[in-house]
Amino acid sequence: MPERYGLEQVSIRMVRDAPLISEESIETPEDAIRLLGETFKDYDREVVGVVHLRNDNSPINMTIVSMGCLNQSIVHPREMMKAAFLSNASSILMFHNHPAGSLSPSKNDIAITNRMQQVCMMAGIPMLDHIILGKENYYYSFREKGILPMEEVRYSTSLSDVDLKVAEKEAEKYGYQKAEKSSPKKSIKSSLAEKKKLAGASKDTKKRKTMKRGPEL
Repeated sequence: MPERYGLEQVSIRMVRDAPLISEESIETPEDAIRLLGETFKDYDREVVGVVHLRNDNSPINMTIVSMGCLNQSIVHPREMMKAAFLSNASSILMFHNHPAGSLSPSKNDIAITNRMQQVCMMAGIPMLDHIILGKENYYYSFREKGILPMEEVRYSTSLSDVDLKVAEKEAEKYGYQKAEKSSPKKSIKSSLAEKKKLAGASKDTKKRKTMKRGPEL
């Protein structure tokens, strides 16, 4: 009797920490700085966080997604979105601090903001802004600077617009083998005819071999 294996069941739950922000709505970057700046101004390393907002832009909660070093932090969209789904957020506000003082966004800051815009729009939870927190309430707002306009993601409605070859190549990178094209089904009549043809060819081959050997003495 084969051994039975159990599949472990896991759960994802949010744990409520001490409150850092109030019920005041966040309408401008100044509102965000007023609520978040005091908490994160003294960090000696980069901290990336997300504020989850209701329809009226009042905060539901806030979560720290990543804590890095002096001038860099590692973050991925999947970590950014986990708590947003669990919080039933209508929109999010991304932020991180620059302990070194400069507010200019790095190439990595721009890249993750661009990715988050696309992921958030596809998930139906738009990212309102990405704010870099500096010292003494200075900040950098991606929305204010217009560095990456928040554009809606447009979905194709035509198969001709979908490049499946690209999808196949990406799938192969992850170990998925390209499916072989299955041959069309044959009718019974054509199958019998093909079988008869092969049998006749086999008889002709045997006959030719016999003729080459010649008659036995």
